[in-house]
Amino acid sequence: MEVWCQTDTGLEKCGEVAPSQVFNVPLEFVYSQPNVMFFKPSNARYHLSKTPVSWKQNQGKMQILTCEATQEGHQSFCMNVVPEIEQIYYEDTSDLTPKTYMFHLHPTVIFQNLLPYDVEITLEGTDSSLKIPQGDKKHLLTALVGHCAFEVKLSQYQGKDWYAKKSLESSTDVLTSWTFQAYEQSTECTMALGLHTATHSGQVNLSLYSPYWMINKTGLPLGYKSSDSDVIISHPADLEEVVMFSFKPKAFLQKKKASLRVYETEWSDKFSLDTVGSSGTVTCKSKAQTFEIGVQITLANSGLTKIVVFTPYYLLVNRTQYVLQCSEIIPQDTGESTEVHMGQCEPFWPMQNGKKMHMKVKVKDSDHETQAFLFNQEHTTLLRLNYPIGGINVSSQVTESTVVITFEDFRQCLSAVRLVNHTDIPVKYGQKDKETQTVGPMETVLYVWENPLEERKLVWSCGKKEKQKDDLIKDGLGDFFADSDTKIFWVSFLDGEQRVLMFTQDIALAAMAQEAGELERIEQEITLSLQGLGLSLVNNYKKREIAYLGITSSGIVWEEKRKRFKALKLKQCKALEVAFQKYQNDLAIGRRANPKHTLEGKMEVDFTVLPSGNMMMYKPNKRPLRRSFQEGVWLQYKTSPHQLQFHAKINRLQFDNQVPACVFPTVLAPIPPPKSVAAESVPKPFTEMSVMLRKHEHTTVMQVKYCKVLIQAMAVKVDQGFLNAMIEMFMPENAEKESELEEFQEDLKVVQSKLRDMSICQASASGAKNFYDILHFSPIKIHISFSLHGTSGDSSKPTGLQSNVVNLFLQSVGVVLTDVQDVVFKLGYFERNYKLYNQSQLTNELVRHYSGQAIKQMYVLVLGLDVLGNPFGVIRGLAQGVEDLFYEPYQGAIQGPEEFAEGLALGVRSLLGHAVGGAAGAVSKITGAVGKGLAALTLDDDYQKKRREAMNKRPADLKEGLARGGKGLVMGVFDGVTGIVRKPVEGAQQEGVGGFFKGLGKGLVGVVTRPTSGVIDFASSSFEGIKRVAEMTDEVHRLRPPRMIKSDGVLTPYCYREAEGNGILQDLEKAKYAKTDTYVAHLAVTKDKKNVFLVTDKRVIFVNKGDIFGQWDCEWQYQWAELREPPSVTPKGVLVALREKQKKSFPFSIGSSKSEKFVLIPDPKTAEWIVGEIRDAIARWK
Repeated sequence: MEVWCQTDTGLEKCGEVAPSQVFNVPLEFVYSQPNVMFFKPSNARYHLSKTPVSWKQNQGKMQILTCEATQEGHQSFCMNVVPEIEQIYYEDTSDLTPKTYMFHLHPTVIFQNLLPYDVEITLEGTDSSLKIPQGDKKHLLTALVGHCAFEVKLSQYQGKDWYAKKSLESSTDVLTSWTFQAYEQSTECTMALGLHTATHSGQVNLSLYSPYWMINKTGLPLGYKSSDSDVIISHPADLEEVVMFSFKPKAFLQKKKASLRVYETEWSDKFSLDTVGSSGTVTCKSKAQTFEIGVQITLANSGLTKIVVFTPYYLLVNRTQYVLQCSEIIPQDTGESTEVHMGQCEPFWPMQNGKKMHMKVKVKDSDHETQAFLFNQEHTTLLRLNYPIGGINVSSQVTESTVVITFEDFRQCLSAVRLVNHTDIPVKYGQKDKETQTVGPMETVLYVWENPLEERKLVWSCGKKEKQKDDLIKDGLGDFFADSDTKIFWVSFLDGEQRVLMFTQDIALAAMAQEAGELERIEQEITLSLQGLGLSLVNNYKKREIAYLGITSSGIVWEEKRKRFKALKLKQCKALEVAFQKYQNDLAIGRRANPKHTLEGKMEVDFTVLPSGNMMMYKPNKRPLRRSFQEGVWLQYKTSPHQLQFHAKINRLQFDNQVPACVFPTVLAPIPPPKSVAAESVPKPFTEMSVMLRKHEHTTVMQVKYCKVLIQAMAVKVDQGFLNAMIEMFMPENAEKESELEEFQEDLKVVQSKLRDMSICQASASGAKNFYDILHFSPIKIHISFSLHGTSGDSSKPTGLQSNVVNLFLQSVGVVLTDVQDVVFKLGYFERNYKLYNQSQLTNELVRHYSGQAIKQMYVLVLGLDVLGNPFGVIRGLAQGVEDLFYEPYQGAIQGPEEFAEGLALGVRSLLGHAVGGAAGAVSKITGAVGKGLAALTLDDDYQKKRREAMNKRPADLKEGLARGGKGLVMGVFDGVTGIVRKPVEGAQQEGVGGFFKGLGKGLVGVVTRPTSGVIDFASSSFEGIKRVAEMTDEVHRLRPPRMIKSDGVLTPYCYREAEGNGILQDLEKAKYAKTDTYVAHLAVTKDKKNVFLVTDKRVIFVNKGDIFGQWDCEWQYQWAELREPPSVTPKGVLVALREKQKKSFPFSIGSSKSEKFVLIPDPKTAEWIVGEIRDAIARWK
């Protein structure tokens, strides 16, 4: 753009501004009368702008300039000139009178094409059209808002040209429906697309988008139908491009649903296309076959389009070096099979439909085929095939929208078990109820299951010991007498990924095979403990603190020593602390104090400090006692030759919102359990993690013996102002055109991707695997509150499209987001036992488990939308479904790795040391979480009933497990003499099974087991399971007042006094004085801190705090000019002397005759300090 200025000699060109650049106007032109500028594009096609821009008279208002075309009949060039006026300081003063002027030149209209197809746009009165490629944007330089119209053409979409016309209005809705028309012969076709309009500084940004992109990866022809129309949109099987889908204009911004069909099947149940982030299945039935189709819904980067991907529910992935033929086993065998080439992923459409669906596989052009196996439940099985192939490993992964059946080449470590007979006696073995085989003395053999469909238990016999069963999923160790004088040890252990069952007479070999690392001495121990930690997040451009993260230690905790020190219950801790303080006070004042106390609850203690530094408890048990506290952060890392232990605790974590005038001062804080429960519970840290790894010498496979994470319930409270402040802090100021285009290309990748590129197909492909014995992540309970209010400070600034994505999405689905108060999200726990996973598989499962539940619960609870599948995280047909229960996080128990290792060692010692003859095995499981691991369950009602009966009849076993836990503890902790070590993981009592089955009832179990996995009717009793709960808890306050940042913007170390005083100034009469004054000092003059003497750089203010609403009010205030002399110190406080005229303004008040104010401050030193601060402030002012 060329810049021209009016001078004494006429119009002169003073420079050019390149696109996106800044041009500084030379001073000679700036101050030449009459201080005006003209603009024009730097080409010969346009004249100078008609109207000038006067910088001196401009009051910050936008101007629209037009430059007429040099050729007749051509449109004028239009632009917006937006002034930005900033007040700046004179050097070395606080005088803000000078101004700088910056003029921003904007196009009047920008048109962005967010369709996956190119469009052409033609402005009214022009003969040429402008082509806008997919994802790109163009400036409409001749469009004048309110005075022109334009036409958009979409070429050859579904074989037709589509047209739509629109007038450029100055005011319009943010989201509107825009109908495109096309003609097929003489028939008119219509299609509703969306138009997003954003106006900023007079510049109109138009974005053309399709509400839904339908992507068909099923390989079958699909048909779509909206709930408000009978028009069927067909999607051919071979069409890889996007089919754009929408609803009628009147339903455009409402809650809406669609239906689906395959070929000419019946229409599926209606489902919502708006539940972004969720996935599930849709069923289309015909007489011959039922088609199950996976649906995944994601949000495009623009926030305007939902991308809906349809995939086959069953996918076959071939990672072998052969071409495989997979055929379903059904009564009416058709002989049909699905061929899968090497490295390919193919859809599979079963004819049958049920809980157990069977398949067999063979290599192309060979006669031999595998045994039948289940393909719709999770398992990994090696299937036997004749030489030279040996076998094929099949693994089945089940998610809410996909079942992936992966075939891999035979590897030795994939066998069910390697049997090693290191004795003189033959060992017979075989699958339960199948023929037995023999492994001779000093022989080894690899074994795979005879029939993968039947119960997977190995039955072995050796000498007198007959028909012993082993499910081959966990480590074990035992001994028996094969005859009267031959003692044999059996050991089950992992060698890499291979399970080995070894029989030996050599006790040393047995111990070595079990790698009894539990008996090893720790070689290295690192402990890190921090009393607390604080992180402050400051936006230094805005000169304000946004957030503060604090990790704090606990109060006093009393601990008793069993094997190691353990905290007592809260109630006992309080009673002990009261008695201890009384004892200490008596000693302090010289009174004879008896160190022995008997407390309520029949506890006897002696507060005499022993040489060890501990005290003693004599009743109910004689144990050492100590007074301690939990550090804010505590980490411990220990290693030995075959073992690694890691234990971490975060006592309490709080994340505060430091933005002024916020609705919720605390964003995240733990929620303490109800007081009645807390009194009977041991204090628990907010987060605790305990891990014990076993390292094997000759393999890279790590064995995670124990890994448990426990997170307590928390409250998350967010307001719009805080979100905006965070977005402003972390989002780039200007989202560049390139990044928008890159984001659009990312969206298009979903269209171009193949089935084999799906993350679940890739996850099982590579990476070293680890074996997880016990892996448990606790349930997560979050109380969520959200407010649309709260200021982020700069209200004049628009929120960019990024921060607007949520609003756009909510608008498009027809949901008005209101304030949300204390909605409870309950995410069931994640547990896997005795499973092999690589890193990406485990990460995928974890993320899917928690995020899937959270997203669906958000739609159901907050937005009231229906979701596909079940929001409580129970995946239908999956063995783990039964255990995806919820227990209250404060009921969870967690062991340190050391403690767990000791328990294991105890089992091994008792066996190897012959202390307990013939123990069943060191790692046997308390019969709580039955039916896990490889023996996959059926989920029919009879099974459920039997399991519940069995659970209710189990007090004998559970009593020991729950003994230490006491009342209401659900996760038992077991004390070890019987050699049983595994802790029962049972979310089973009170709020576990009781609450769960009561709320969700048969309805949910039915939905889980019904193959349709239909959408739940949330109005039914299943909704009781999660509902809004408001419990009375103590209010959580900020950890500290927001930091004060001085006018120079330099960050200095945090000062509590400054922050507190500045906070009072900010709150005082709606920040009336904070806008003009800067805080200097303050002093609370009464013990309750409700009366404060406040000093700023311009005045003294006496403020007091309102009793009812807690607001700060000004009682009196005087500027420096109103003082006769600087305040002085008197024996009783501070005297503020006023100028004479002040007398007249108080004719009726008692103190009016005195032209002075007196502030009572008993401490002379404090009075001198505050007077010194006032005198310094007056000196700076002068």
